[in-house]
Amino acid sequence: MPKALFIVEEGFDDLEFFYAYHRLVEEGITPVIASSRKYDEVPAYDPETGELRPRPRRVRGKHGLEVVTDISFREALERLNEFDILVIPGGRGPERARRHREAVEIVRRMVEAGKPVLAICHGPQLLVSAGVARGRRMTAYWGIRDDIVNAGAEYVDQDAVRDGNIVTVRHTTVLGKGSKLFIELLREKGLIKR
Repeated sequence: MPKALFIVEEGFDDLEFFYAYHRLVEEGITPVIASSRKYDEVPAYDPETGELRPRPRRVRGKHGLEVVTDISFREALERLNEFDILVIPGGRGPERARRHREAVEIVRRMVEAGKPVLAICHGPQLLVSAGVARGRRMTAYWGIRDDIVNAGAEYVDQDAVRDGNIVTVRHTTVLGKGSKLFIELLREKGLIKR
């Protein structure tokens, strides 16, 4: 069963994550959530045994959705060959994720390997930081248009754009158009049935 790696950090866009996550699950794809830390800074205390144990980290979206981290960026980078798909929801998450060398390297390697990448709204910020935007056609939230152009990509004024193995989506309000392009890409790659 194909696996999709989701890159999330605090302030990710809840709806962009939720929509992409469930749309891929509908197609039989296993989602895996990666963030800068796998566990919360405060461990869980078991009063019966007196033991402390790691508490899974919950990453909070900008509207309050919390998702549990499955693996850290470092772990994901070490196991990158297990993942077939990369999803980068927008919001403030991509800006925060690109501060982590491992997250940037994940994006660079997956793009260069030709794996399908979905970057929504502010998601292309990670493509810019990974140095894989140059020469590409992309859309994104209008506020990062200059970042895309300055990285050597062509900013396209459309709801959703596919350039090779990358699908970019302008905004939450046009997720359906982006999803349609991405599902077509996954079918072409043989990751889902026709």
